[in-house]
Amino acid sequence: QGQAHFLMSQVREAESDFEGAYESCREARTSLEALRSSLRGEELKIAFVKNKLEVYESLVHLCLSRGEDSPASALASRQEAFSYMEEAKSRSLRDLLFGQAHPTPPAAEESSQSPLVRKIRNLRDELNWFYHRIETEQLAREQRSPERVEQLQAQARTHENELLRVLREAPREEAERQGLTAEATVDLDVIRAALGPENALVEYFRVREHLLAAVITADTLEILPLTPVSRVAGLLRLLQFQIGKFRMGGNYVRTFEQPLMAATHAHLYQLYHELVEPVCATIAAKHIVFVPHDLLHYLPFHALYDGTNYLMDRYTISYAPSATVFAHCQNKPACAAESSLVLGIPDAKAPAIPEEVAAVARELSPASLYVGEEARQSVLRDMGSRSRVIHIATHGHFREDNPMFSGIRLGDGHLSLYDLYHLKLPAELITL
Repeated sequence: QGQAHFLMSQVREAESDFEGAYESCREARTSLEALRSSLRGEELKIAFVKNKLEVYESLVHLCLSRGEDSPASALASRQEAFSYMEEAKSRSLRDLLFGQAHPTPPAAEESSQSPLVRKIRNLRDELNWFYHRIETEQLAREQRSPERVEQLQAQARTHENELLRVLREAPREEAERQGLTAEATVDLDVIRAALGPENALVEYFRVREHLLAAVITADTLEILPLTPVSRVAGLLRLLQFQIGKFRMGGNYVRTFEQPLMAATHAHLYQLYHELVEPVCATIAAKHIVFVPHDLLHYLPFHALYDGTNYLMDRYTISYAPSATVFAHCQNKPACAAESSLVLGIPDAKAPAIPEEVAAVARELSPASLYVGEEARQSVLRDMGSRSRVIHIATHGHFREDNPMFSGIRLGDGHLSLYDLYHLKLPAELITL
């Protein structure tokens, strides 16, 4: 049914019936939300759900394409388009990281855990054991066995799939009892209140083959058409190519320093001209919050160059995955703690970590310092909840095949995104 509505929307749009296309696309979105809450496992791979962003892209496009006969109705269309941009980003991030899983935080005591929670906890403990064994094998200088590493990785993937299956099959009531239902996107007025009078939020969104920018200040909302995605993709490849040349060694960089810098400045200026210059012309702000989308997550906005200065010379700059996340973070209560927490997990690849964390702890005094096996998950969970600043020196790893199992290494195992999702850390600053 959802596929039929979306196809009808495309047909009506091709016939220039934008109002009919808009209504059909809204019906497709309704079907998508119903599917999202009921489908499990392999059923999620059907084409309609796999291409769900197309529905939101079409809704944004149709909201902005409908003819409006008054400033009030035009503003309402922009607000509706922005709400679909936010909804698409929030759902994309949640789907990417957690799929249909409902993470379940660890219970305080064994006796209070349900069978489901105990099973999840056991699977996580077993995964930590496999991760530790894989790491030990990879770092071994003698008797290193690629076959053994491959076998351990295969066993770890089996346990990961089992954990995901258990999470997918968790009753929704269990997630709701644990307070795990996803938060809806926040109202535009809440975002404006979080911004304050001297800040602006710039949220980019890809609509088919073009990029848009929604610019929010304390009293305005503008949505600006920008540039083709292909144009930005080409410029970004050129910039990454220039930056990649620094891997060729110090002698090469010193020899070609001036042409390298000139080419990098040229690419940074072109990206500034395409993505930021039209935005800056409409705002007067001291601080800009950038919300990237799609390939723009690879772009260092603060380093973009206007021909004279870098963007960070003109503004203070921060980033957020969505305006909703930004507003939630801004509205969190300030941490009243005086002490800080410093964790360091050294290994053969980073032997200077003990010296680093000792220096950081001296600067943050009073600070609690834990190194090696003492830097455990329980320490981060318990002491981190009452620390003003948290500094963690360790290795992180990204799992492109399953982002949920990306994470960082601590003294007693790996802290995955699954675990990070449940940490309550009201610190003013966390550095990794």
